[in-house]
Amino acid sequence: MGKYNIDNPPIYVTINTLMATLNLTEITRPGKEDRAKLLVNKVFQKSKQENNFMTTKGLFYADKLYIDGIERKYSTALVKNIVSLKGTRSVLELEGKFAGKRTKTKVKLNELEKTKEFGGQSTGVDGKKKVNLGIVFEKEFVERLEECVSNKKCGGKYSKQASKLLQTVSKAKGSAVKKIVHAGGGNQKRPIVLSGKVPLIEPKQAVKHGEKLTDITLVHANGSETYLSLKYGPSVTFINAGVAKDHFIQDEMKEGLVKSESGKAILDAFGIDNSKFCKVFNDYGKIGGKKPVDPHQETISFNSTLLKPLLQTAIGANYWMIHALENGKVFMWEVSKQRNTQYAKISGDATIFYGGIQGRGKRIDVQFSNQYFDFQMNIRNKQSGLYPSHIMLDYTSKPATGKEEL
Repeated sequence: MGKYNIDNPPIYVTINTLMATLNLTEITRPGKEDRAKLLVNKVFQKSKQENNFMTTKGLFYADKLYIDGIERKYSTALVKNIVSLKGTRSVLELEGKFAGKRTKTKVKLNELEKTKEFGGQSTGVDGKKKVNLGIVFEKEFVERLEECVSNKKCGGKYSKQASKLLQTVSKAKGSAVKKIVHAGGGNQKRPIVLSGKVPLIEPKQAVKHGEKLTDITLVHANGSETYLSLKYGPSVTFINAGVAKDHFIQDEMKEGLVKSESGKAILDAFGIDNSKFCKVFNDYGKIGGKKPVDPHQETISFNSTLLKPLLQTAIGANYWMIHALENGKVFMWEVSKQRNTQYAKISGDATIFYGGIQGRGKRIDVQFSNQYFDFQMNIRNKQSGLYPSHIMLDYTSKPATGKEEL
């Protein structure tokens, strides 16, 4: 089974309008200790640095630094002290004021945006952020398709792939493509719901997901439509759904058990122990929580009655997947109703990582495979909080999907 590479996360098609944030690893890992020095120099305005930091809540001016609640004064040894925190759960905070505010407050390290000087992405002309490569691919691909169905020459990047795609889907529909509708960025929400005792991604029929997943809709001369879902990067996602409000309720988890019927059904579908799931988040950051969850890695077998319907609606049907890789190759395969049923069959064991791959995180990871995909499911907080906010199901595709290079 292919392992999820935590150092090479998926690149999603949708653009992330928020810059990445800092964490202790980012400023303490080997070769990056200069970031810890920069942090200290900025807080104490040394080496001609200014104490301004962009945070998730706006511009912030810091004048004090705290480690685990204890104020640390400036010294030449402070940088070494911070670097020595590598691998721990120590909390690093800055105290100061937000721009335009009079009251002092504290911000945590993971609330500071990873700007260019801390190793973040550089910005483009006039301060505009670089465009996500998935968005670039989508823009260029739709331009080629539009050229191919107009009187313009179908040339330039992806022209070969666009021409081949149009031929393929026209043959499948028995009707030529007449019009291109770009729906990029308009993907509709697909929440997790409970149907009886089975968790599903809404809508409940897999074939109705095509029109929700479409980035480009091809309208044929006979009035029928072909839906294209464009993805970019080494691995992509089937599920990205919120769970805090209806499924994994914080107050319930603090008491040690998920009590909502939908939350319990999701855990059961992935073979996750309820109390151990809550314990991962409840113990995070505590003295005992600095060690890996024990045992944090377990091998289990799935309840296919619960998991298969969830996977069928997560994968969806009635669309074509168009997957571009960073090396310039573009693959295409049809996700039909029949293939959807095949894709959702899971065989063999799965591996659960309580506390993430290393056993120290505020997350649960589950890895499993079939002949078509390697899957990685995770439940975690994506909003700098503690308790789960989202469930995500990432995947890498295999040749058995029927994919062919365009």
